[in-house]
Amino acid sequence: MTTGRATLTVLTVLCLGITSWALASERDSVTTRVGNDLFLAGSDVRVTAGSPGDALLAGGWISTAGTVHGDEVATGGQLNLGADVDGGVYAAGGRVHLDGRVAHNARLAGGHVELGPQAEVQGGVSIGGGEVAVNGRVAKYLQIGAGRTRIDAPVGGDVEVASGQLTVGPHAVIDGALTYYGPQPADIDGGAQIRGGTHYIERKRWQRPGHHRAFGAASWVWLAGWVVAGGILSALWPQFIRQMSEVARGNSWVVLLLGFAVLVCVPVALLFLFVTIVGIPLALLLLLLYLLLLPLGYLAAAAVIGEWLLSRARGAAPRPTAERLLVLIGVLIVLFLLTRIPVLGGTLRFLLIVAGIGSLVMTGALRQRGETAMATPT
Repeated sequence: MTTGRATLTVLTVLCLGITSWALASERDSVTTRVGNDLFLAGSDVRVTAGSPGDALLAGGWISTAGTVHGDEVATGGQLNLGADVDGGVYAAGGRVHLDGRVAHNARLAGGHVELGPQAEVQGGVSIGGGEVAVNGRVAKYLQIGAGRTRIDAPVGGDVEVASGQLTVGPHAVIDGALTYYGPQPADIDGGAQIRGGTHYIERKRWQRPGHHRAFGAASWVWLAGWVVAGGILSALWPQFIRQMSEVARGNSWVVLLLGFAVLVCVPVALLFLFVTIVGIPLALLLLLLYLLLLPLGYLAAAAVIGEWLLSRARGAAPRPTAERLLVLIGVLIVLFLLTRIPVLGGTLRFLLIVAGIGSLVMTGALRQRGETAMATPT
């Protein structure tokens, strides 16, 4: 967003529009508009005519075309983002392919991320992923953190890469400097042009320190903390966990979209409140709640998975607290191991937090309105 008015508009859309829409929906695939802004969630999401405002999307498979006259925000399994965007692009998923024109910045994360040959980002680009390929034009800076990286396109500013492997192709023209952190020097084609020079900072033990930190003493203490918190949650609020699981299973894509919206809009709200000066006390309270919501989202996702496993094993039979706790501990241990996998672990952790936040917010709002039954799967 480029102005305070636009920021306030997006904040209102994200925090109010999507919440009321999500609570009113019982379908697996939903579409709605709030003013000029498009909200779309489902297993197969297709935007063929763009959007007169922002586009907020969540789905297993997402494809966009036309022109989005605001920002484009997307999360899901496979994202093919071909729309021209007058604002910025914020996307996370298993595979992210950006192949349109972007007037401002692009922030991308995923297992495989690519800027296609038709992509043209007029601002800066920040990417985090397992494999990253930059084949489209970037007008300003480029920042990358990845397992493997290939750059083969013009970049108008500095490039900073932290990667296990970096290849610079013959079509790369970097107007600024290339700074590379990695275990061996970059493989730079003779036809590539790097006008600001290359700065290589060696990191021989690229993988091993990460593994040591992932399974160090602090990480096991962290796991023990999750187990204790999960035990408290299971003992004190078993009914809430059951209802949260029903909400998540009955509205999976809506929950994911809602969680992503909350994750994005709260920092915007904080910034707006801090700028107003008089809103600083409220901003501090909101910041505290936001920091608390992040770990609660992860724990809520684990509880939903545990409840789902119990429902598969026992059906509608009563579930003793001790049994629910044992299953939750098992889920937390499995997730602890999975989230330690390089690159993919970070993506999994992000998706768990997003889904958990969405489940918490939607279940809490439904309970407040006394409408939890509407989210129960049929």
